[in-house]
Amino acid sequence: MREFLWASALSMCLTPALAAAPVLSPPGVLPPPAYVALARDIMAEMIGVDTTHAHGSTGLANLIHDRAIKAGFAPADVVVTAPADHPTKGNVVIRYRGKGLGKPVLYIGHIDVVEVDPKAWSTDPFKLTQKDGYFYGRGTEDMKGEDAVLLAAAIRLKAEGYTPDRDMIFAFTADEEAGGDADGVQYLFAKHRDLVDAGLTINVDGGGAQILDGKRGFLGMETAEKLYATYEFYTENRGGHSSVPRPDNAIYQMTAALDKLAAYKFPVHTTATSRAMFAAYAALRSGAEKAALLAVAAPKPDLKAAAKLSADPEINALLRTTCVATMIQGGQGESALPNRVHATVQCRLMPGETPEQTLAVLTHVVGDAGVRITVDGPIDPSPETVPDPKVTALFKQTADKVWPDSHIIPVMDAGASDCVYARLAGLGCYDMPGIYIEDTRAHSRDERVPVQSFDEAGQFDYEMLKAFAAAK
Repeated sequence: MREFLWASALSMCLTPALAAAPVLSPPGVLPPPAYVALARDIMAEMIGVDTTHAHGSTGLANLIHDRAIKAGFAPADVVVTAPADHPTKGNVVIRYRGKGLGKPVLYIGHIDVVEVDPKAWSTDPFKLTQKDGYFYGRGTEDMKGEDAVLLAAAIRLKAEGYTPDRDMIFAFTADEEAGGDADGVQYLFAKHRDLVDAGLTINVDGGGAQILDGKRGFLGMETAEKLYATYEFYTENRGGHSSVPRPDNAIYQMTAALDKLAAYKFPVHTTATSRAMFAAYAALRSGAEKAALLAVAAPKPDLKAAAKLSADPEINALLRTTCVATMIQGGQGESALPNRVHATVQCRLMPGETPEQTLAVLTHVVGDAGVRITVDGPIDPSPETVPDPKVTALFKQTADKVWPDSHIIPVMDAGASDCVYARLAGLGCYDMPGIYIEDTRAHSRDERVPVQSFDEAGQFDYEMLKAFAAAK
């Protein structure tokens, strides 16, 4: 879902949005012209299909199926499947047969997109438009652009007669953005484990390759994400007539509780991933900022440095659990004292923390037995994939073939992605997108990616597939 793109937290204040896409020099290696064109054609086809929640993804899953069959994949190795009670939430799984010298590598990428207000856009959101060095369209960044280059790379390898050491599985899935009505990755692991069982999962969800100061900054390798949990706050009393105010006002009681929540900061909590992230990013910065990043990257983070960095809300979200009120409802009439108020509080928990622990903290912070707090559930845990140096090195070797001397940063996402379901299924999951962007517009109007970045990502995915398919 990439509700919050971790990379944006480290770059949004450093790189202004540009009128035209930056020309990145030196240029990266490109695929042969025919496969540059193929990736563009595939993305145009994908953007042209409305896969918002109301429309579903089965239509696009069928189009991907047809492209795979045309490319020479056996019909038995291309499966379109959807839950019986959600037939529009289709997924397509493609198996690229190898020599059987190791467990398969699973690549996942969702094909649904968030809703869009066409009137707010300068282009048709469901038509791929090239303008000012960018490709515009809903899903160009999140994440049909990444899906397109991945599929084009697989088709290229098939045309070249390449046989990997181990199978590669490509799962283009439904419902990642819609809140999990029929999340495709979750569904496949629960109902079709045979189709997606693997030794390693790579998610190509967008937003992890960042342009800084007009240059390629770093490639993010997401190995952890925060867990989201929703808490409901309730206050109730007998109410009455507004002409006779009472001290036990449900609205005042609720606002007092929320004021305490607003003033509270959860303790600093770092993980193996976030420490590696801060240390790697520090190498790209200088001065006081570099010193502060190194200080929080230590096994025991420096709390003074963390306090300075926490002034930036985006970085604060990577240093601790956060909870924030997002909705409130109360009162039944302007001349009546409120007898019931309900507030919704959205929390993002650091890996390893539980909803129950956070509920206990919230109860203590509010300190009012008259405020009832519950947690929506059940909530899946969000385990961390501890960064494997071998995987990191392989990722860098791959990137260096396209962009020499690239920088790889393990990262923790403050939002959410489908990696959580692979991790719950016992698989290590790494998010490795390859399209460099300089201003994050996922879920926003005029979503876009640079044309140069998109074309180069086709070669990156090609090299990545070959590198990770080799027997280890």
